[in-house]
Amino acid sequence: MTRYMAMQHLQSIQHWEPEKPGYDGQLELPGIALDKSDDLLLSLNELEEELERVQLTAEEVELLRRFRRTTAENRRMILQILGR
Repeated sequence: MTRYMAMQHLQSIQHWEPEKPGYDGQLELPGIALDKSDDLLLSLNELEEELERVQLTAEEVELLRRFRRTTAENRRMILQILGR
């Protein structure tokens, strides 16, 4: 490729602009294809309830912290007691 042809090729790349989307630019999130805002609010409330349900209590957090800080032998014994 001659230098002139290479320069022409670079110039065409420099002036390239991506196609503009045919919509207002709002992204669609996977799994959220709802038409009504009320449905979205219900889904968000349900998600919040589920997150609260699985959130650890202060006591569970403390037990987990202690479990992680103990020795491997103690962890093994605890798991045996729990039947796992």
